[in-house]
Amino acid sequence: MLDRARLLAAAAIAALITPAVLPAQSASDAAERQAFFDAIQAPNWLGTDIAHTSIKQQRGGTCWSFSTVAFLESEVLRTNEDLAVALAEAREELDLSDYYVVYWAYVEKAREYARRGGEGARFTDGGLSHDVTWLVQKYGIVPEADFAVVEDYGAMRTDLNAVLEAHAASGDWSEDAVVADIREVLDRHLAPPPEMITVDGRAMTPIQYATDYLGLDLASYWEITSYTDFPFYARGELDVPDNWWDYDGYYNVPLDDWIRAINQALDKGFPVVIDTDWGDRGASWNGAGIAVMHPDMLPGYLINQESRQRDFEEGRTTDDHLVLAVDHRVVDGQDWYLIKNSHGTSSGRRGYVWIRGDWMAMRVLAYMVHPDALAPDMMGHFGGDH
Repeated sequence: MLDRARLLAAAAIAALITPAVLPAQSASDAAERQAFFDAIQAPNWLGTDIAHTSIKQQRGGTCWSFSTVAFLESEVLRTNEDLAVALAEAREELDLSDYYVVYWAYVEKAREYARRGGEGARFTDGGLSHDVTWLVQKYGIVPEADFAVVEDYGAMRTDLNAVLEAHAASGDWSEDAVVADIREVLDRHLAPPPEMITVDGRAMTPIQYATDYLGLDLASYWEITSYTDFPFYARGELDVPDNWWDYDGYYNVPLDDWIRAINQALDKGFPVVIDTDWGDRGASWNGAGIAVMHPDMLPGYLINQESRQRDFEEGRTTDDHLVLAVDHRVVDGQDWYLIKNSHGTSSGRRGYVWIRGDWMAMRVLAYMVHPDALAPDMMGHFGGDH
């Protein structure tokens, strides 16, 4: 297929670059790194047909909330034409509260931590896209103006950890007690989440705002991955630390289909939130604003299902960061993906980053998309089930 040929051609180019084409400096040298990125011909275009909101600045490890809330904002603009027109006419932007979702995530993490008695449980600030859709289903969401932004995230984390340490010392893992103590810290550093909000002169609950006003269908989204940990065209668990409640609803497809699906989704105007690696040498997130596979990360092998799996199993691919993909371009036969980051407008390219196809194939673990963006043959493999 064309997509497969393009993917393998791009992978071969990236994989067969020899160190000789790079400046004769140590791999750890900053000058070599900069020269490598200077030689990459990434798209200059930052516009997109996919409606999305402005670049934000996250605090702590809350990229999962910022990216997926941004995804939901784009989905509202895509599906709720009346609201999108009203916002445009009023010259207002849809701005949903990322930290409202973070608040309830900590509550549910505390609940899970208590149930497990602190054994085999995680209470970090990380998370994944399905956390957001689940939490908004359960608790709704509110505009940014209706919920405070945290000012000192580090202090809040310290106080939250102190609660769990105190319960561990006492041996009291009563779910109600743990959750109450965690909420006291959250209320102090953030605010008590509102039970009612007023929008356009109408009083409503956060759930009514999410479903009735915004029109979100939160149960409809798919998270799609491509690993051999469980069968293709089945659903299972992506085993990464931020999957703190062992969610096992990922749809698994072969790499060719996985690349084809995200390309088609973006080309059809659907936003896609992606779970990607963050720290490899091939990502210059705050410099050149691009992410590509550096030759040092490809020791003589091509990018395919086997090498993708090996890098995941051996810890070279980790779920470090979530971002929103808002465009797909093909330049000189290579796929490029424009992402909206959440590190403010001073990072990357005014807050955006271009990811090349080789990075997508190797260092992106999974993505969330509306199944309406998927081809009928992929839907058929899963029985057309959303």
